[in-house]
Amino acid sequence: MKKNILIVALVALSLMGARFSSDQLIQKTLDHFHSASQVYPTLAVGVNVTGGAQWTLGNYAEIVPAATIGQEFTIHWLSIEDLDTNAVYEIVLYAATTEIGRVRVTKNANLDGTMNIPFQTNDIAPGTQIQAKVADSSGGGGAVVKVAIVYHLH
Repeated sequence: MKKNILIVALVALSLMGARFSSDQLIQKTLDHFHSASQVYPTLAVGVNVTGGAQWTLGNYAEIVPAATIGQEFTIHWLSIEDLDTNAVYEIVLYAATTEIGRVRVTKNANLDGTMNIPFQTNDIAPGTQIQAKVADSSGGGGAVVKVAIVYHLH
């Protein structure tokens, strides 16, 4: 099955005028195959991430401890499980202390803000700690969001 997908991908890329060597195309295609979805934390609610003052990122909150995921992985979704204040939230994820992406969610009278948000990362090395920070528009300071990740092993 993977061989058939690889052939289709190579043909499609060459028809689009891709300027990669055959080896590069094969490697790029093979690199994207990954496992079924996994969630962290698993069988538990997400991790509380607390904001600072209005539009100020709060402190780091550890989502995945170092040495927890033992293979290379990518994050594909953020699971936003609870927002405590009506506001716009900006959530930032870090591989250790290097930013790997950010998203926005809103909680108001019509939207509770709980959702799964697409979130695509590059490959993350085995054992990497994942942390998060959040900022919000409320101005009250200290708004809290519960966050989990949905990821795939490579």
